[in-house]
Amino acid sequence: MPRVIAITSGKGGVGKSNFVLNVGIALGMMDNRVQLFDADLGLANLDVLMGLRPARTLEDVVLGKCSIEEIILKTDYGVELIPGSSGVEDMADLPREQIAGLIKQISKVSKDIDFILVDTASGISSTVLSFLLGVPEVIVGVAPEPTSLTDAYAMIKVLTRNGFNGRVSVFPSMVKNSTKARNLYRKISSAAQRFLDMKVDYAGYVCVDEKLPQAVADQVPAIVRFPTSEVARCYMMIASTLLSQEAGSPDMERFWSRLIQMIIKRPKRKVHSDVSLGGENRVRSLEIALRDMLEEQRKTRILLERLVTRMEQTSEELIPKKGPVV
Repeated sequence: MPRVIAITSGKGGVGKSNFVLNVGIALGMMDNRVQLFDADLGLANLDVLMGLRPARTLEDVVLGKCSIEEIILKTDYGVELIPGSSGVEDMADLPREQIAGLIKQISKVSKDIDFILVDTASGISSTVLSFLLGVPEVIVGVAPEPTSLTDAYAMIKVLTRNGFNGRVSVFPSMVKNSTKARNLYRKISSAAQRFLDMKVDYAGYVCVDEKLPQAVADQVPAIVRFPTSEVARCYMMIASTLLSQEAGSPDMERFWSRLIQMIIKRPKRKVHSDVSLGGENRVRSLEIALRDMLEEQRKTRILLERLVTRMEQTSEELIPKKGPVV
């Protein structure tokens, strides 16, 4: 049974795709069978980061043009890639029997996999949230800037309010060192514990390293292009942390059902009626939660900023002051 982990963020630009790619390769180097799935619909780029050009995607499987086995890419880096797709109008009205057949077909190719890492779209939307609620583990990326911090907290808050009971972890990105990363993690963890009664784990951090953009430009994963770099070491440490954690028992049918529904969902500007996803009417409740989140965002930001200020003041008070030199 594979361990399914979705990587997301409240704000774009935190390095989700590089996280999925490089941590996945690191897990593969540690003798794990890994599948990467690009679910950032419309902005899929895992293939680009590896210099690949998939001829077919999961969209073709859903439309019955090919089998799931035909689209899986065996990469040179010891991991498999399942190319995602951008939702199209033709897939919106698939019969329930066809969706059930797709779920059975896709589940078969993942039964011997150890890890499935899913790269989701950034931001809080009803489609992405519906999918995340069907995943046993979510890792949220956060950068060291106020907007990224508050958006990551908002993502955790909406997940919690909608009954998510899996593991939530945070990975600070683009930080100078482990101390800065830990401080950033503590800000979110403390706020989640205090205001949401939610435990947030620490997945590790990704440091600022000029080698990463160089690897992206070369279309070679940083952990392969620069194996001795600081950023490669960070990805290896994250992989080791994941391996040390106790894995839950994912509901694979629910996971694939949510994923397929996310792909075939007809793009609409407004939702006029409740839509059933995986047997549950979630869209209406998600929209209500999103409205509540937007109304409370200013209050939440003020509370979070006050908490951060208080933590910083407490840290300063604990540092012993030097007396006069005599």
